[in-house]
Amino acid sequence: MPSRAVYRSPRTLATASVVLLGLNGAVALGGAALALLEMGSDAPSEQAATLLDVLAAAVMVLVLGTAAVYLPWLYRVRVNAEVIYPHGHQHARGWAVGGWLVPLVQFWFPWRITTDVWKASAPAGEHGVPRPVSAWPVHCWWAAILLSRLVSVMGTDSLDSEAARTYLDSYREALLTLAVSSLLTLTAAVLAILVVHRLTAMQEEHAARAWAAWTPPPVTV
Repeated sequence: MPSRAVYRSPRTLATASVVLLGLNGAVALGGAALALLEMGSDAPSEQAATLLDVLAAAVMVLVLGTAAVYLPWLYRVRVNAEVIYPHGHQHARGWAVGGWLVPLVQFWFPWRITTDVWKASAPAGEHGVPRPVSAWPVHCWWAAILLSRLVSVMGTDSLDSEAARTYLDSYREALLTLAVSSLLTLTAAVLAILVVHRLTAMQEEHAARAWAAWTPPPVTV
């Protein structure tokens, strides 16, 4: 049985997540720009290959670093959402982290959980029920993530493949795949920043109202 939900500020984790997501987006933009520039070359460039390898290594480090703060942030806002409005959560709070790690369910659990948290964190309406608030940033963010993965999988050849090293057309096709995937990753990073910012702000608004309602008025003499 899960422990009782207690509200804790997600601000610090949100700030760290936004910074790291911004760095992810910057690296993705750099990768897309480099790939598009390299597509105009007449032969594979060793310098471009080295830069792409550096960017790939940076991506791995940033993904791990971002996960180290983003997943705790998501877990925290998921727990906070139970405090704000305990109904309507389709999955247990542990799936806020586990949903990213378990095969197959990782394709929709993170989206579903984030959507539930978004709805629960919306401004309260009549009888304390959250007012309907469009979750388009969540939907677009998740669509960008899935499309980025799909493009990466559908690419016929990677830059390291024998075909890409031998045939210029295959090399350019691999670069195009990298550029599109990187631009989708950039889009996902920007939308993720929007989701983190808005969700954190909505929960802080709830906390501020709850604190104002709990704080007794000043005593006048």
